[in-house]
Amino acid sequence: MTTAPNHLFLNCRRLRIFLFTLFFLSPNAHSGDNDNSGLIEQIRAFQNKTGLQIAGMEKIQNGKKIPVNGNLEQQIKQLFSEYNHILIRNKKGKINRVVIVNKKQKNKVGRIVLPATIEGSHFVVSVAISGDGKIWKTLDMVIDTGADLVVLPDSMIQELGLTDNLFTQAKMQTANGVTDAKIGVLKELKITGETVENVEAAFVPGSSLGGKSLLGMSVLGRYQLNIDDKNRLITLIKK
Repeated sequence: MTTAPNHLFLNCRRLRIFLFTLFFLSPNAHSGDNDNSGLIEQIRAFQNKTGLQIAGMEKIQNGKKIPVNGNLEQQIKQLFSEYNHILIRNKKGKINRVVIVNKKQKNKVGRIVLPATIEGSHFVVSVAISGDGKIWKTLDMVIDTGADLVVLPDSMIQELGLTDNLFTQAKMQTANGVTDAKIGVLKELKITGETVENVEAAFVPGSSLGGKSLLGMSVLGRYQLNIDDKNRLITLIKK
């Protein structure tokens, strides 16, 4: 009977060890190590872990996971570092909701670049508003240089933390005719990370707005307005 040389057994054994090592060190060897979930899944896992409500997830663009550490507020700041966002707190001051406004743009000093969508012939931008600085609401608003004020449906008065005794009564011309209006002041309005304070606003019956809210000159008048139709960008330059 012929016996295989010792060096043949040795070489086979080395080959098996090499293949075994190559398999287990490969990044794709185990499905658990092949993590392609990205930022969106990281945010969802974070939401499930913390119990936070996160509004505006549809505005998140998937990408690489972001390392986070520290307390809850610090982790939120790191996780949403590329997005303008608002933290909503309960009466005890605990964060219970995060509202994603939009993705941050690389702006020159004194400039705000607003990504916009187009509805018909109108540019629409995402805005966050608060009547009292505590209660916030995010909504899409039509850019309207023909409106002297920010114009909102009167159904939002209580939603924004305002009360009727803070308003003056007036008549206002809208696209649907003259209507009664309540004129007041929003404590803050946020657009792409920029905070505009003490914004005069008119609240009118929702039927006269056709379901729209108008971003008028009480905000836009503080800036020079440039509209890029091709790229659907609106640039506000501080005067």
